[in-house]
Amino acid sequence: MTNINARLLIVDDDPTILFMLKKGLAGDRNQYEILMANDGQKALAILDREKIDLVVSDINMPIMTGLDLLATIRVRYPETKVILMTGYSSRKVREQVKESGCLYFLEKPVDLGHLKELIAKEISQEKGSGFAGTLSNIQLDDLIQMCCLSAISTAIRARKGDEVGTLFIEEGEIIHAVYKDLHGEEAFYEILAWRSGSFETLGNVPVAEITIDKNWQFLLMEGLRRVDEKAIEAEEASKEGNKNTVADKNTARLRVLIVDDSSMMCRILTDMLESDKGIKVIGTAKNGEEALDKIDRFKPDLITLDVNMPVMDGSTAIKHIMIKTPCPVIIVSNPHKSSQVRVLDFLLLGAVDFINKPVKRKDMSGQQNRLISSVKTSATAATKSFKRIRAPKANPAQNRKEKTKRPCGKIVVLCSGAGGYAELIRTIPLVSRNTNAGIIAIQHMPEGFVSSLVCYLNKRSQIPVCPITEETPVFGGTCYVGACGSPFSMQAEGLQTIIKIGNKLPGEHDQDNTDSFFSSIADEYSGKMLVVLFSGANTGSMEGLKRIRERDGQIIIQKLDTCMVAGSLEAAIKNQLVSAEADTAGIIKAIAEK
Repeated sequence: MTNINARLLIVDDDPTILFMLKKGLAGDRNQYEILMANDGQKALAILDREKIDLVVSDINMPIMTGLDLLATIRVRYPETKVILMTGYSSRKVREQVKESGCLYFLEKPVDLGHLKELIAKEISQEKGSGFAGTLSNIQLDDLIQMCCLSAISTAIRARKGDEVGTLFIEEGEIIHAVYKDLHGEEAFYEILAWRSGSFETLGNVPVAEITIDKNWQFLLMEGLRRVDEKAIEAEEASKEGNKNTVADKNTARLRVLIVDDSSMMCRILTDMLESDKGIKVIGTAKNGEEALDKIDRFKPDLITLDVNMPVMDGSTAIKHIMIKTPCPVIIVSNPHKSSQVRVLDFLLLGAVDFINKPVKRKDMSGQQNRLISSVKTSATAATKSFKRIRAPKANPAQNRKEKTKRPCGKIVVLCSGAGGYAELIRTIPLVSRNTNAGIIAIQHMPEGFVSSLVCYLNKRSQIPVCPITEETPVFGGTCYVGACGSPFSMQAEGLQTIIKIGNKLPGEHDQDNTDSFFSSIADEYSGKMLVVLFSGANTGSMEGLKRIRERDGQIIIQKLDTCMVAGSLEAAIKNQLVSAEADTAGIIKAIAEK
């Protein structure tokens, strides 16, 4: 029997076309294995599990278009080739495809014979290109040096067990590297650290972006220096008998590093966190400098970080953490109102969440539960998905003149949680002052932080931004901000719609309030609703969102590949509630549409 190494993935939301293509290509099953997916998200899940040589995808699909799928493949799996097809060709589509860099573009109905020829041609090239070897006789750095000195253009795929990394060389310079969620220099250093494995060259593979701009000699020297440094650290750790690391590796407990200059607060946080059997505090640090040393030694799953500390404060520390050793960070602080804007700067730098330090005079059990919940949620954050953004510029008052309060044409709810602050802060200032929509921004945050977030956004936005109070009238062209978990509801009083805040009942959970709030919006604004879900959004039990959809509302989500905490968004997709996935520009466009 022929040994099949090549894999072909067909992606189309039309089950009839999937069946016909699989049946038509079945005659070539001795050349390649055929896999199928009926949307872009499922295709990416297959690409995560399997090595796919060639993707044949439709363009017009819900949730993720073929062009979006192609863009993601070029970033995550640049060696995978893509053929696009569509039954709805237009000049605009042809121009987009031309710029996308796909291998071929076919219009439906597809000529099956022609498609088979193209697939056979590309699969045969894949089989015949490059060479393979083992790193037992030649080190990877030697191979890279040989390619760079020869000034060739090629890609090198290296494997170590189940781990796969790819390096891209263009005319003798290393321009890109991919390993898991890492891209650029850090991916290169991770791959170079492998001292055994196998490799193959892939020929000249185009890349979506150039992520490395240093010369190859520097990269090799720095990479080898890091390898030697890790070896020394490993030897020292072994001599010291690091009990924390050994014990935690044998358990499934979340490993947390607490950074705070107060030894009393470190003790309180430790006791609170370790009350949960799934969490282990592996160490504490009294400033940022000490924290960076312990991060290198202990490799925590999550860091709690204070803002104001001696020697190296939290702001400097988080910059080093996100550049050198990206790891989920929660800001745990009780800043004064005058310094709360600094917390927003931390969130723009990559912190996943912000919670207040425990205060003895308040409900300690409730504070403990919020801390543990934040840690567990934030620990799932894909920090590599975060892209640092610039703080929006202040918008002079004369550019945002108050207009006569006007009726609300539709309701837009921006729902955000852990990892979603930055995207929320980026989005609201871009909403046009000409919009007739009433914008309600619900962020999972301490209630005392609402006024600072409102003040920050109001100075930078084209539309007025104000907090939600006990009874807040909703007008078009205004943004209203509230903390997730408050018992909000939308109620009509004559011709005016009011946001009301009720009393939280004993035993009532945040998800109960979320469901009831969405349901009240659906009842008041049938057909005139848009819900945008950002990273970490509280989606309740989905009953409220289902009500939104039943009443002809639209639900879109932040692009998953930019999302740090995607669990609730993926659940909404699984429940078939999501209309589209969008970047910031797409979200603003959806808000502007009547």
